[in-house]
Amino acid sequence: MSRPYKIVIPAILLYLFFPSADAFGLTDILNIRHWAAPDHTRIVIDTSEDADITVSKIPGKVSILFKNTQFPETVPSERILNKPGISKIVMSPHGAEGVNIDLVLSDSAEAYIFKLKEFQDKPFRVVIDLKLPDIEKKESEERRRFKISAKDKIIVIDAGHGGEDPGAIGLKRTMEKDVVLRIAKRLEYILNKKKGYRAFLTRRGDYYPSFRKRLQIAREYGADLFISIHADASRNRKVRGSSVYCLSTTGASSEAARLLARQENLADIIGGSENEQNSDESDPIILHMVQTETMNMSKTFGSTIIKHMKQINPIKFKRIQEAPFMVLKLPHVPSVLIETAYISNPREEMLLRSPVFQNKIALSISAAIQEFLRDPEPDNDLIHIVMEEEKEEARSASRQEAPARALPRMIVYTVKKGDTLKKIASRYNTREDILLSLNNMKKGQRLQVNRKLKIYAPPEGEMQSAEISPPAPAAAAPRPAFYIVKKGDTLEKIARKHRVALARLICANGIKSKGPLYVGRKLTIPGPAEKSGESAPGAPAPRAKKTTLYTVKKGDTLDKIARKHNTTIAALLKANRMKMKDPLYVNRKLVIPEK
Repeated sequence: MSRPYKIVIPAILLYLFFPSADAFGLTDILNIRHWAAPDHTRIVIDTSEDADITVSKIPGKVSILFKNTQFPETVPSERILNKPGISKIVMSPHGAEGVNIDLVLSDSAEAYIFKLKEFQDKPFRVVIDLKLPDIEKKESEERRRFKISAKDKIIVIDAGHGGEDPGAIGLKRTMEKDVVLRIAKRLEYILNKKKGYRAFLTRRGDYYPSFRKRLQIAREYGADLFISIHADASRNRKVRGSSVYCLSTTGASSEAARLLARQENLADIIGGSENEQNSDESDPIILHMVQTETMNMSKTFGSTIIKHMKQINPIKFKRIQEAPFMVLKLPHVPSVLIETAYISNPREEMLLRSPVFQNKIALSISAAIQEFLRDPEPDNDLIHIVMEEEKEEARSASRQEAPARALPRMIVYTVKKGDTLKKIASRYNTREDILLSLNNMKKGQRLQVNRKLKIYAPPEGEMQSAEISPPAPAAAAPRPAFYIVKKGDTLEKIARKHRVALARLICANGIKSKGPLYVGRKLTIPGPAEKSGESAPGAPAPRAKKTTLYTVKKGDTLDKIARKHNTTIAALLKANRMKMKDPLYVNRKLVIPEK
C-alpha cells in the first residue's frame, strides 16, 4: 500500500490566500451589550484589540468612529432599545477600514465614554454611560428627604454584583447576581411588612452600581444597618456553608477572608466602572475615620446573623471574619457582607435556586436584625414555622398510605379589637391555659390590641376542618404515662416519640418551651386530648365536612387554582387566611373551600 503524500503549505501563503483582520491589523467588534438602571443605561462594546476611537457629540446623538476596524457580520447593524437615555443604536461602515456607531439619545441624557483593558475573561471594552442627571438628582433628594423625616429603622440591602459582573457561576449556570437579588427582595418584603422598619435596595434589577454608588445610597437614606448579600465559590466543589464578614482596616482574619476580599474588591473593574476603585471610601485618611465602636457593632451584628443562619444552613466559619471589603467602608453604619452559600457546591447551588431556601435565608437575616436592634417583639418563630411545614410535608410524602397526625406548628398572631383569649383559643383549636403558658401571661390579664401572641396551631388544613367540623364525643382518658428525660432529649423528640402534641406536653408539665430540660426529670405524658361539646349518650357522632387540600405547583396562580376548583379568589384567600400580596410558594398546601 503506497504511503500518501503530505502537502505542506508555508504559513506565508496561508496569509496571502486567506487574509484575516489581524493580518491587516484590523480590530474586530465582537459584541454590543447593554444594561438599564432607573437613572442611566450602560452600553458596552467588546473589541478584539484596544480600539482607536474618535467621539463626536451633537444634541440627541453621540457618534463613535472606530478606526482600523472591520464591519462585523455577526452584530446587528441596528438595535432598538428604548431604555433610559437611549432609543436606538445604528452601526454603519466608514470608508474601507472604519466603523461608525451612532447612539440616538433621549430624555436629555449625558454621555460619558471611556475604555477598559482586557481583564480576566473580559475583552477590551468601550463603555458608554448614558446618565439622566434630572432623575439621579430627584432620587438623591428623595433619599435625603426620607432621612430627615424617617422615624423607622432604615436597613439598606445590597445585592452584590449585577449587570456585566455576574459574580460566581454554578455548574448549572446559576449566576450569583440573580440569586442574591431574589434574596435581597425577599428580605426587603419581610422587613417592610413589620412596623418600625423600612428597607431599601441598592439595585432592583440586572445592572451594576459602583461601590461609590452603593455607599452613597446608604448614606443618603441614613442607614442604621448595611447588609451586602453574596454567594461564595471555591475550586473545591465539596466546600459548603454560610459565612459572615465585616470590615477590617488592618488586614484579614484568615487567608480565605483575604482572598475573598480581593476578589470582591475587583467587582468595579469587572462591572466596568471607570476609576471607581480609587474612590474616597478607599482613601487611607477616610479609613482611619472608621470608628472602633462601629466596627465592634458590625462584629456583634454579624455574630447574631451567624446564630440565626446556622438553623438554616451549615456555617463555614463559626466566628465572623474580617477583611478590607470596599463595599463595607461606611464610617458610621454597622455593615456586614453575608456569603449565603457556596454556588460552586452542587447541593448548595440547588438550594440557592430554591424559593423556599431564599425565603428561609431572608427570614433568618430578618430575625437577626430584629434581635440586634432589640426589637421587643422579634419574629424569631417565623423560621421555625417554615422549617416545621417543610418537615411535615416530607413526612407526609414518605407515609402516603397512613400518614401520622402532624405536629402543631408555631404561629404568631396579632391581637385585634374585640379579641379575647377564649375566642382566639377556639379559633385555633387550642386552650386558654396553653396560650397563657406560651405567652407568660396571668389569668385575667388584659389583652392589648396589636400584641403578638405565640400559638401552637394545628397543621394547615386541620385548623380549617376544626373550625367547620362539629366536635366528636370525648373518649375516656387513660391513666397518664411517665417518661424519664435522657441525655440528648428535647421536648420535640419526646412529643414525637409518644405521638402527643408538643403544646399538650408543655401544658401537662407546666414548663416553658424554651426552658432547660434536665436529664432525669420525670415528665407526664398526657393521654388523648379531651374535647368539649359531647354528643348525647348513644347518639351517633356528627359527620364532619370534608376538607380538600391542594398542593401548589410551579406556574400556579390564585386565579388558576380558583378556576380549576370552581371557586373564587376571595374564597381561597379567606379559607387560607391569606392576603392578595402574600407570596404563593411551590408545595404549599391550600384549603379549597366548600362549593
